[in-house]
Amino acid sequence: MTALTALDTKKKGGGVSADLLKLLALVSMTIDHYAAIVIYNGNLYGFSTEYHEMAIATAEGKRLMQLYHIFRTIGRLAFPIFAFLLTEGFIHTKDRKKYFFRVLLMAIFSEVPFDLCLYNQWYNFSAQNIGFTLSLGIAAMYFMKKFRRKSILKWTSVLICAALAELLRCDYGALGIFLIASLYNFRKEKALRIASGIFFSISLSLANFGAAALSFIPIFFYNGEKGRIPLGRLFYFYYPLHLTLFYLLIYFGAKITA
Repeated sequence: MTALTALDTKKKGGGVSADLLKLLALVSMTIDHYAAIVIYNGNLYGFSTEYHEMAIATAEGKRLMQLYHIFRTIGRLAFPIFAFLLTEGFIHTKDRKKYFFRVLLMAIFSEVPFDLCLYNQWYNFSAQNIGFTLSLGIAAMYFMKKFRRKSILKWTSVLICAALAELLRCDYGALGIFLIASLYNFRKEKALRIASGIFFSISLSLANFGAAALSFIPIFFYNGEKGRIPLGRLFYFYYPLHLTLFYLLIYFGAKITA
């Protein structure tokens, strides 16, 4: 029996690779963040309530608002795929502690551009970026593995990580941790893994009619292979860099004036 998970396809080379899933998640995330940062905070909000009321009253503002909702719905696909890939990375990595610290370091470096994009402030503790959610997800999986024969300790660890995600106001909060934990817990049972993933994804995206659940269509066809797209550890660099770029776009970009 190979080390591949239960979601692998029988025909080697068929299906969807990890790299293709990662690319899909990156594209979805970029579209989502463009909508939230450039369209909304830049064009429609401008970090000013008075400006926002003026902007959405214009014809251009109404068109941008429609585009904003479409892009945000597309963006719901990203997190479940990243959560799934995180569990796969945890399963196959040779050093789980290094894996945790890589993600945590990305989260720390991303927090300033994240706060600038959301609040136009260098530091704001109202919300923390997705890197911290993923870091807590790795911690949850670590303790799930450590206490795999002690159910009470195992699930108590998950609840503590979920509580920390809420306390720290991490992106997606406790539901994000529960999604990661469920995908890891049912890693050898395809039907339960997909079903639990869909359940928590719908819960995460009720405002967008459960659109996040659609991410499990490509995940269903995951073949357990890395793939041939040379993405490597692109996400660690891309995440803070694209936030920085989008903030520069709204900082130097023009707002709606009429």
